[in-house]
Formats: sequence, structure tokens, C-alpha cells
Amino acid sequence: MSTAHARNVLSQWEATKQRTSPVIVDGESLTLAQTVTLGKYGGTAILTQDRKVLDRIDACVAMLNQLLQQGNTVYGVNTGYGGSADVRCSHGEMHKLQQALIQCLNSGFAPVPPVPSSDQVAHSPTLKQEWVRAAILIRANTIARGHSAVRKSTIETLLQLLNHDILPLIPTRGSISASGDLSPLSYVAGMLEGNPNIYCWVGPPDERKIIAASAALAVFNIKPTVFEPKEALGLVNGTAISAAAASMTLASMNNILALSQLLTAMNVEAMLGTATSFAPFISDIRPHPGQAEVASAIRGALDGSKLATGLLESHNHTLFQDRYSLRTVPQWLGPFLEDIQLANEQLRVELNSTTDNPLLDASTGDIYHGGNFQAVSVTSAMEKCRLAAQAIGRMLFCQFTEMTDPAKNRGLPPNLCVDEPSTSFTFKGVDVNMAGYMSELSFLGNPVHNHVVSAEMGNQALNSLALISARYTDTAMDILGLMCACSLYGTCQALDLRAMNRIFESKLKTAIEESVRIVLADIGVSGEWQAKAQVGVWGYISDQLIKTTTLDSRPRFENIMKGAKTPLLSVLEDAAASSSELLQHLSAWTAKNINTSLSLFNETRQEYIRSGDASDLLGRASKRLYHFVRKELKVPMHRGVVDHPMYQASGDPNNIFEKVEDACAKRTVGHWVGVINNSIKDDIWATVVECLKEGLDAEPELMPEHVEPVIE
Repeated sequence: MSTAHARNVLSQWEATKQRTSPVIVDGESLTLAQTVTLGKYGGTAILTQDRKVLDRIDACVAMLNQLLQQGNTVYGVNTGYGGSADVRCSHGEMHKLQQALIQCLNSGFAPVPPVPSSDQVAHSPTLKQEWVRAAILIRANTIARGHSAVRKSTIETLLQLLNHDILPLIPTRGSISASGDLSPLSYVAGMLEGNPNIYCWVGPPDERKIIAASAALAVFNIKPTVFEPKEALGLVNGTAISAAAASMTLASMNNILALSQLLTAMNVEAMLGTATSFAPFISDIRPHPGQAEVASAIRGALDGSKLATGLLESHNHTLFQDRYSLRTVPQWLGPFLEDIQLANEQLRVELNSTTDNPLLDASTGDIYHGGNFQAVSVTSAMEKCRLAAQAIGRMLFCQFTEMTDPAKNRGLPPNLCVDEPSTSFTFKGVDVNMAGYMSELSFLGNPVHNHVVSAEMGNQALNSLALISARYTDTAMDILGLMCACSLYGTCQALDLRAMNRIFESKLKTAIEESVRIVLADIGVSGEWQAKAQVGVWGYISDQLIKTTTLDSRPRFENIMKGAKTPLLSVLEDAAASSSELLQHLSAWTAKNINTSLSLFNETRQEYIRSGDASDLLGRASKRLYHFVRKELKVPMHRGVVDHPMYQASGDPNNIFEKVEDACAKRTVGHWVGVINNSIKDDIWATVVECLKEGLDAEPELMPEHVEPVIE
């Protein structure tokens, strides 16, 4: 099943397990997985001891010093900046110029005084700490390439701060990511120089506090950096902030894209769909690599399912084909999977690129003035992510609404309620929530890059808006994660209902066949006609069980059993038997079957709610995800209105003191969605990875790939 994208997810997962190994900063081998792992969990990064890399750094600094000693003009070193590059400073003012650069860029808004508010959401006034960690690592890696004239000692101090988890508070807004993320990175520079009006997070994960940068350096005996010519410019003139935010966000997209394929397989089972939609032949004759990978993933996830119809197997559904939300998922997701693979490649290159201006080539002594700071590659990756997020969300939304709709869900009760549908609307609220999530996600799917305006005296007429794009993509991923949580919760409920109904129908079939045999034997009808009657009656009942799920149990079984008389009488006519005797028995037969079916249904429902498990019916991936939700997260099957914390067994809404212990043990529907959503941020990925690993097979690679190496 797994090809390029799945392997990237696996390599990212392997990196998180090896996070005790330090990241070697050499300018050319930084991976997305390393960046994300260090950003999320912290860790250690050290400058390489590779002599070639260190010599290149030294040679670049020496080259700049030689150019300045010769009286050359170098942009940003003895000239003004941007549209003010027409001014010059004297040799003795070059250090002052670097400070002036940082001063003009420390202009973003952050709370005054800074407070330890929630910095873990995209709309916070300061950037997430995990983004800042990743950004410092990326910027250190970039300037270690030896094209920016930043000293080894400055790089080492930057990494020392990172290793102590000293992180500047960086304003969220204000960067246009044109000449890089100038203003956000200036707060990293301000931390390095020990600016007392720049504030930093310090301390262990559970005891973080905010102090001035000057105090933070003093606590760890780190000497403030006095910037040499071009060092401040070399630190701020790059894409590290937007690349960091994009890396963290893309990692989430990689995971959710994999999960969405497994959720689709679960939905196929919940809807009694067919694996034929994912047959290799379909992708072979339209060989888009993304389509083939998605089809293979879903097909592999369905392996072993007793609910989904197998490849080319027949079924008796009225709607002969599955609806588009299931049948066309490979064609729907495939192109976006290819886009995400390209986004992975774009960021892989960006992490190991020189994003600065001017650029010094110490091997030739040449200096270049260009635009490597323009972060459109990052913007492009993020726009792809948001479009993919909208597409995945739309798919999950359609699957969910069809699964909760009794007109479309092939015999599941309305709103996936396990109790009486006239007084229970279990997943209706979630259905409405999904519409809200979908609308917001669709809005966020709009591009950012076409909102560029000219900036900085017209000098920055083109700017990438990469950080803005990454921030909105991060918000989109939060919403998409919620939709995945709703989908997983609802699908587990649907699978339980399928399993429960299978048990009930098996018991009912036995009881109905016996009742038909007895009533026909009493009037002397032979075994051959008894068998035909049993088939006809059960065929009618099983069909009506699918069509009557909107009714409460008693009226449902009354309607079904009254109607079941018709196929019974039809068989008697074919047998040329007298029906006069049977007519005398029909009322009693009908009443008995109504009571029997109602009793069996209630009994089965109670037993299943108490100890039921759908695992034996499920395919390979569904079984793991179902087990994760039910056993590891301990999210139970929803029992209906009785699970409302304030539900009163007596029916007296005023008796708020009744069943207090029971009320405390119960949870809202939203609570359980929240439990699953929290796992989607972290815990569920071990299960997803196991599903992916199980699907690895000997199929040839279906699309070009760059698989990131596992960290040794």
C-alpha cells in the first residue's frame, strides 16, 4: 500500500523516536523530520566539526573584512537598507549600522508588559514556541553554509541559546516575508545582543516563564553578542520563520493526509461499501501516481473486512454503486497528495538553502546581490497545504453527513442514535458542527499570495506573504483535525451499530424462520414450501429493517411484522394450499413476532452496550483505529439521551439531585470529540504508523520521492 508519501510519514515518525540524538548543523543535511521534532519537543543542535564547513564560514567572514579594508561598498554593511540603500556610512559606523537595522525591525506588536498567555494558537500576539525553536535551528543551518559572513562564534551562541530553550517572544504579525522575515528574526538578533526590552521564554517545559533577554543570557552565563559588519543583516535577512511555521504545519498535513485515507476505509466499512472502487486496474489505466497511492492505501486498509464487499464481489444494495464521497476518493485525494509531496520537496530544499542578500562566494571572491530571501517557495507549499486541507475536509464532511442520514446510510439509524430516534439525536449537533468547520475551512482555502501590496518605499513591490500563509494554514490544520476527530468518533459509533445489528439480525432470522416453520407445519404445509416461505418472509423483513430505522422500536417492528404476512400468503398461493387455517393464526403469529423482535432487539442492544466489540468485523486499519478509540482513549459507544449528564431516570427534569454519581461519570458529546481531537495532535500517530507499516508491500514505487533519512 505505502509508497512515497506514506514513507515520508514513517520517516518523520522514526525521527521523533530518536530525538535524543543531537542535530548536526552543517548547512546541507537538515531534514523536515529533524526540524519538526526539535521544534515540538526541544533538543540539542550542535555546529558540525566538519573542517570544510568551518573553513567555508571563516573564509566568508575573512572575504568580507578584506572587501571592507579595500574600501569597497557592500550593501547592508556600509549602505542603508532597502529603499534607503542610497546612503553610505563611514567605516567606523558599520557596527552602529547593524544596531540601527535591528532597532528599526524591532517594531512588531507584543503585549506590554509581556504575559505568559496562550502562545500555542495561531491568533496569539506572539508566535508559537515550537515555531521559534524550529526557526532558530533553520537560521543557524542557513548561515552555517558560509555565504552570509556570520562568525562561527555567533552561530554557536545562537545554538547555545536554543539548547537552553531560551526563546524570544516574537510578534505574530508584521512580516511580509519579502526580504525574508525581517522583523520576526530581528527578535532573535535582539535576544543574542541581550536587549533588555526583548523578552524570552526560559525554564523547563512545565515551568516556563518570561524574562528580559539580558537576564536570560545572564542566568546561563552567555555573553551578549556584539555584531560584526553584516552579522545582524545575516541573521534577519532570510526565510527561517516562515519556513519553520511551514515545516511544523506541513508535518501535521502529512499525518492528517495519511489518517484521512484510513478514515475513508473505515467509512467504506461503516457504509457497507465496496473495495472495488480501489481496484488496481482503475488506477493502472489512469496512472496518476497520487491516485494509485491513495487507492492502494485504502484497499490495504480494508484487508480482512467482513463489512465491506471485496473486489468484484456482488452485493444487493439498491444504489448499485457507492456514492462519490467513497467511490472517487483516490481521484479526489490523489492530486492533492502529489501537491503535498511537492510541498515536502520545496521545504526540504528551503531548509538547506542560503536565504540572504548579499551573498558572498569565498571560493571566487565574488559578491552577489539577488533575491534568495523571497519566500515564495514557502508560500507555494502552504497554499498547496490549505487547498489540500479544504479538499480533505470536504471529503470528510460528505462522508459524515451521508453516514448520519438514514436516507443514504444503508440501514443505520438517524443521527447514529442507538436508542429511540424520536427522542434521541446523538450526532445531529456534530453534523451541524461539521458544516461550521467546513465553511471556515473553505474560507481559509483561498490564496494569500494574491493579496500582496507594495512595501518599504516601493522597494519591496513583490513580497511572498509566506508567514501569513503558514499561519492561516496552521489554523486550517486545527480545523481539519477537529473534522477528523468528529469523523473518527462518528465512524466508530456507526461500526458498533453495524456489529450490534448483525447480532440482532442473526438472532431474529433464527426466530422468524422457526415461527414460519411452526405456523406452516400446523396447517400441513410441507418442508419445501416452508423453506420458500422462510426465504420470502426473511427477505422482506431484512429489507424493511434497512428502510424503517427512523421509527421507534415498537412501531418499527409492528409495521415490519404486519407487512411480513404478505410474502407468507404469497407462498401459500404458489403451493395451492388453503389459507383459511393460516388466516386464523396470522394475528397471533404477527403479535408473537412483534414481541419477539422487540425483546431480541432490546436484549441485544443492552448486551452490546455493556460489552460489545466490533473488532472481529473490521479490516486491518479500522480494527487498530477502533481499538485506539475504544480501549486506549476509553471513548465509549454513545448510548443516546441517557448519556446526557443531567438525564434523569425518573423523567423529572426538576429532580437535579437524582443520580448525581451517574451524572458526574457522564460526558457531553463534545467532550468525547475533544478527547479524540487531543489525540490527533499526538497520541494517535503511533496507531496510524502501525497501519501504514502493515500496508507496506512489494509494489513498485508509484511516484518520484525524496524519502528523508532516518536520524542516526
